Amino acid sequence: LECGPAQGDRRRLRELLSEEGEKERDELLTNSDVLDLLRSFPTARVEPQTLVANLRKLAPRLYSISSSPLAHPNEVHLTVGIQKTSKNGRLRFGAASSFLASRVPLGLPVNVFVQPSGHFHPPEDPSKDLIMCGPGTGIAPFRGFLHERAASGATGRNWLFFGDQREETDFLYRDELLDFRGRGILHELDLAFSRDQDEKIYVQTRMLERANELWAWLEGGASFCVCGDAKRMAKDVDAALKKVAQIAGGLSADEAEAYVAKMSAEHRYLRDVY
Repeated sequence: LECGPAQGDRRRLRELLSEEGEKERDELLTNSDVLDLLRSFPTARVEPQTLVANLRKLAPRLYSISSSPLAHPNEVHLTVGIQKTSKNGRLRFGAASSFLASRVPLGLPVNVFVQPSGHFHPPEDPSKDLIMCGPGTGIAPFRGFLHERAASGATGRNWLFFGDQREETDFLYRDELLDFRGRGILHELDLAFSRDQDEKIYVQTRMLERANELWAWLEGGASFCVCGDAKRMAKDVDAALKKVAQIAGGLSADEAEAYVAKMSAEHRYLRDVY
């Protein structure tokens, strides 16, 4: 008969490692970090050297550059949202965002590296139109695109779909975007702040509201670029893009699927999602 804390932890570990415990084990590993696991089995004893040796190296955090070398020579701008969540009774902070926001003294150099992204860029033909969809910090590369297009004298039109929770606190680069619009660089600006009204409104909502105009731009050869959350936003925007092809273009579901696939093959549908 097993009894006591240590025996209970051993029994639970055996259950989790069994075939029957696969579902609970996967759920635990998905929703827990190392500290959660250690707290889940308080009688476990692990030598610090053994624990550290079995930890994976911290993965690098990749940020989209939000500036243009033409507009800001010798500079690289980043758009960083501080990650802070509460889970399993603990307050957690994003490793990279909290490091940059709270733990690096102002003026202290930080080591970084540049990873080229050859697939994600404005149209090579500066006369082509560009549609950008980047809610939240997904706006980062599009700020750079707009500065680049303005500095290079690109004649193609620019359309941005941007959104977040609340306009008062989450309208990133408000002054710059409104200035771009006032100067005729940003020809269309559609905003979606989901928590400013009872009904939640997202960028894909705005896309469907502007289906006819959006379809006209796409038929005219515009590129469509998306940046941001891969789990939900990018999937919803992809579905909305295909819905636009059905609503405004009169295509069937299969034809819309093929239309978007053709855009992707032509490098007119580009995604930087994470």
